[in-house]
Amino acid sequence: MHFPTGSRRYKGVSVLSLGLVLLIGGCASSPSLAPLPGLAAKQTAAGLIPRDYFSDEGRDQEAPEPQMVSAVQAFLKENDMFLDQEQSPAVLNRQVRLFVRHFSEVNRDNFARCLSRSGRYLPMMRRIFREHGLPPDLVYLALVESGFDPWARSPAEAVGPWQFIEATARRYGLTVNDWLDERRDPEKATHAAARYLKDLYRQFGSWYLAAAGYNAGENLVEGVIRRHDTRDFWTMADRRLLPRETCNYVPQLIAAALIAKHPEHYGFGEVEYQRPWAADRVRVSGGIDLHKFAGGLGLPVQLLKELNPELKLAYIPVRREGYYLRVPRGKAREARLLALAAGEPVN
Repeated sequence: MHFPTGSRRYKGVSVLSLGLVLLIGGCASSPSLAPLPGLAAKQTAAGLIPRDYFSDEGRDQEAPEPQMVSAVQAFLKENDMFLDQEQSPAVLNRQVRLFVRHFSEVNRDNFARCLSRSGRYLPMMRRIFREHGLPPDLVYLALVESGFDPWARSPAEAVGPWQFIEATARRYGLTVNDWLDERRDPEKATHAAARYLKDLYRQFGSWYLAAAGYNAGENLVEGVIRRHDTRDFWTMADRRLLPRETCNYVPQLIAAALIAKHPEHYGFGEVEYQRPWAADRVRVSGGIDLHKFAGGLGLPVQLLKELNPELKLAYIPVRREGYYLRVPRGKAREARLLALAAGEPVN
C-alpha cells in the first residue's frame, strides 16, 4: 500500500548480495527466530506478515544452510539489478532465514494458498516487468503485499494485488470511481506498480531503497537520506532510521521469492497452481446487467466477476465508448452477439 506525499506506509521485504557472510546484527529491530505465539490468527488480507511480528529478543548464531546460500546466490545472479555497486561482499542475513522459517513453518497454510494463486498471475506480471526493464523477481512484492489477491484490502484502504491507495493509484493512471476500481485489475495495476517502482529507482538509484520507498513512502526515505547523509539501505536499517517493518521488507521479498522459486526445497512440493485465465475482451454497452449478460452466455455471474475484478457493481460501467469486458475464451462470439443485441457495435 502507498501513502501520498508526506505520509507513511509500512509493510515488509529485502535483498542480499553474493557471498557467504552472515550478518548477525542485520535490522536492529528484527524478530527472534524463536516461534512467536498466535501469528496465524493475526493475519490480514493485506499481506503475509502481521504488523506486530517484531521483537528485539535474542540473536541467532546458527550458520545458514548451504542449500539456502546457493539459492540466494542464484536469486541475486538472476536479479543482478538488485546489486548496488557499492555493496560487497554479499550478505546472507538472519532476517532472510527468519522469514523463510516464518513462511514455510509458522504461516505455512497461508503461504501455500498464496503460492497456488500465484500461478494465475505470475506469467503476466513477469512479462510486464520485463517490458519495463525491472528485475524479474520484483514481481514477488505482490506475494508479500497481498498474496497475489486482487480482492485484498488493508486497514489503510490499500487495495488490490499491489496494494495501492487511491492517491497513488490515480497518480499512475488507475481509475477509481463509483463503477470501477482498477487497483483490482491485475494487469493494469501491474503496469502501474512497474512504473512506480521504476520512478522510485530513478529517485534513489538503488533497488533496496526503491523497495523501502514502495513500503514506507518515498518522502519518508528521502527524509532519512537528507537528515542522515546515507543512501545505504543496510545502514538505515541497522541504525533504526527506517520503520521496523520497512527494514524487514527486503528480507521478506528474498525469503518469499526463494520459497516461491523452489517450493519443493521448503516442503511445498504438492502445491496445485491455478492456471492463468484464458479470456478475450469484448466491447459491450454501458449499463448492462452483469447477471443477465452472464445468463445469456450460460455462465455463472461469479466467473465474470472473477475475470473482471475491477467492476465494483453488477453492471457494466456507463461509458460513451462502451466497455471492454473479459469473457472466457470460446465465448467471445456469443458475447459479441449479445452486445450487438444490446445496441453496441461489434468490433
